[in-house]
Amino acid sequence: MSAFAPTSRCSQSSVVIGERIYFLGGIGATGKGTSDFFYLNVSPPFNTVNLKWTDLTSVAPIPVLSAFSPSCVGGSNNSTIFLFEHRSTNNVNSTTLVTFTLDINSLKWTNSITSGVTPPVRQEMNAVVDKNGKIYINGGYYPYEPSTMQLSYNNTYILDSLKLSWTSGSNAPIIRSEYTATLLPSGLIVYIGGTNDDSLTFVEIDMTRITTYNTITGIWSTMTAGGDVITARQSHSAVLGKDGSIIIYGGGYKNLTVAPTPALATLDTSTTPYKWSAKQTSGTYTAPPLAFHSAEMVGNYMILAFGASFSGTNFDIATAPNNNIYLLDTTTYTWVSSFEKNSTLNVTPTPGGSSPSSPKSTNTSSASSPNNNPLNIPLIAGIGGVLVALVIIASIVGFIFYRKYRKYRPDDEPYIATPGTGDRDREYNREYNDHIDYIATPGTDLRESRYTNSTRTSVTNQYGTPSPTRISSPGSSMNQYAAYPPSNTSSIHHTDVTNLMHQPNRSKASGATFGTPVPGTDTMYNQGAYTQGGPTHIVYAQGGPTHSI
Repeated sequence: MSAFAPTSRCSQSSVVIGERIYFLGGIGATGKGTSDFFYLNVSPPFNTVNLKWTDLTSVAPIPVLSAFSPSCVGGSNNSTIFLFEHRSTNNVNSTTLVTFTLDINSLKWTNSITSGVTPPVRQEMNAVVDKNGKIYINGGYYPYEPSTMQLSYNNTYILDSLKLSWTSGSNAPIIRSEYTATLLPSGLIVYIGGTNDDSLTFVEIDMTRITTYNTITGIWSTMTAGGDVITARQSHSAVLGKDGSIIIYGGGYKNLTVAPTPALATLDTSTTPYKWSAKQTSGTYTAPPLAFHSAEMVGNYMILAFGASFSGTNFDIATAPNNNIYLLDTTTYTWVSSFEKNSTLNVTPTPGGSSPSSPKSTNTSSASSPNNNPLNIPLIAGIGGVLVALVIIASIVGFIFYRKYRKYRPDDEPYIATPGTGDRDREYNREYNDHIDYIATPGTDLRESRYTNSTRTSVTNQYGTPSPTRISSPGSSMNQYAAYPPSNTSSIHHTDVTNLMHQPNRSKASGATFGTPVPGTDTMYNQGAYTQGGPTHIVYAQGGPTHSI
């Protein structure tokens, strides 16, 4: 099978999907439109000497002979090509704009039925799609008028590519056809050049006269651009550069009889008003003057395709089309023949948020090459990212448990709860009176004296007045803790440990000194001793539960 190579053409349209530039129609050597449909693989490494073409015409020919008709990509999965024609078939002229659609996965063309306000038929206009899948069409001219008259438009129509519904927008300040339209990230569409009259003299619009359409507000604006002098032109191309500037190339001046200068220029849209800059280029593979060509931005490279060459006296679309591809590195404005693997390519944005899959292909000019983008780097990066995420999650969970442990089980303060408190309370019950501040449980090793009066506790002596008395607590490193049974009770409580801690019953308080020493201490206490929270029926001590005897 011989390699496929497209024939010379001009006035074709093109769209970018992934790493492919799809070309539709165009006027061939016969001077008529074609139903050709093919694509150029621009995946790196890309070389203009050994182009990777794939012809789809045999399986998905355009339903009509197409030329001067704009196309763009839309639909729910951004895998649908929209082609706007003025004929429904080759033998039937339409009065309204015909919308052909092709799903690149099924490779089937459809004359789509749309709703809403369908635009009147026209050609030589541009179609621009925004991030929401809405396609904007302005201007163009009526293709069926007698040769002595041409009816041009300035109205705007908007097609929702997700719903296939047309609405009308506001009219532009001036009539344009054969212009360029470029969407900025801000939502503005910038219209440059073209013609603006209804006669066949094709008077070009001054390049300083810029109109913009705000896709968010639906409002048109005009401005006068400054900077370098750029010759007026029609049938030129424009792409959006990586730096946000609009790069234009070629076109024809004075009804296509003059090649405008400079051939290449940029419009800085970051300033107000916008500013033109003439660009000087270098390189061996310089593009010639072209009109009716197409241009697409792929990574940092502007790719020019086909078009009518300048014969010296005019751009003749019938006798001077070409089939060449030209590559401009926009970082240095150098004409080159190739770009390598490390080049970053554009991926067409998807209105629905997903990327289209690659369609089937036939009659490829060379054997299908494997994807040269290395997969091991993103794979390793992805695995590394997952591991880092797991480490971060584990650290967060560990920190939460650590905080809970610190809050409820502090290492440096091993509390034993006093009756009436929960085991999560950091302080023991407090009796707010003038006699006792805190009573700690025997057996603890507290390092702070704030849980008790550091050296003494007030108890009531036999005369009913407070008297400071040191209280020893068996099993504790501090000597000021003890617990007591209630007064006037017949039960005696003890614990399972050797050192019992209880106060024998007393029938009454009197002026005489009496009492029984708490085991393990050498101090006499009377029956009115306070405990934390008031009298208690249980005697606590280090070593475990209590028992009534």
